[in-house]
Amino acid sequence: MKILVTGGRGLLARHVVEEMGGTALGREELDITREDAVARALDGAEVVINCAAYTNVDGAESHLEEAFATNVTGAANLARAAKERGAIFMHLSTDFVFDGSKPSPYNETDRPNPQSAYARSKYEGERAVLEIGGRASVVRVQGLYGEGGRNFSSKLRELILARKPLKLDNQRRVQPTWARSAARQLKRLVEAQAIGIFHVSCKGAATWAEFARHVAERLDVAPNWEEVPTAALAAPAARPPNCLFAHLALAERGLDVMPDWRAALDEYLKEAR
Repeated sequence: MKILVTGGRGLLARHVVEEMGGTALGREELDITREDAVARALDGAEVVINCAAYTNVDGAESHLEEAFATNVTGAANLARAAKERGAIFMHLSTDFVFDGSKPSPYNETDRPNPQSAYARSKYEGERAVLEIGGRASVVRVQGLYGEGGRNFSSKLRELILARKPLKLDNQRRVQPTWARSAARQLKRLVEAQAIGIFHVSCKGAATWAEFARHVAERLDVAPNWEEVPTAALAAPAARPPNCLFAHLALAERGLDVMPDWRAALDEYLKEAR
């Protein structure tokens, strides 16, 4: 199948192409907010995986128009063009669409309640994709990290090795997810031509402080950070306190290949070395 991956310079997109092959287009090659450009780019594509997004959670609070243009208009442009061509369309979303108040892990059928501008833009993007229909799926991911990533969790290995002083959240519960593990799961979904909503994350749960402790232990480096509650970080945008995923849709279809976060971390650190 001819696979097209948008957001081609991003962390997940790079791992998707490494696992699946295909063509990756960064924003320089394809601005997904332009309907005409999307139509040209998707000609001949059989599978379209949308990893393009405005992902600056705090920046979206003051750049709402830009966030919605990419995360809603761009997603809709891709979904519409994919439907017109009969292509499989996979749209990547986020755990942030939930408010994090549920005491148990979130199912795919739970009602979103986004609490930040970024989260609202991602939820509206999901709604647009599902309303357009076709052979579309929405895949929510969370806690992504990996080699070459520009987000904090991806840089944590290097920061720990350099013994940089850090403040780490010891309150918010997450499922740290290696980008390669997520990419392998996306490949399985594409192979099965699955449509619907899916939650993709490594299994288990941790705070980012706990994740850092495991990284430091594996690297045999003494911890050099302060562990603080979420509020002490004073981020402009709200973060959901507990957005663990259940993986019911994957399990029901026999498609779940996600490992525990500790096993994925070990494989990542071996690869990074």
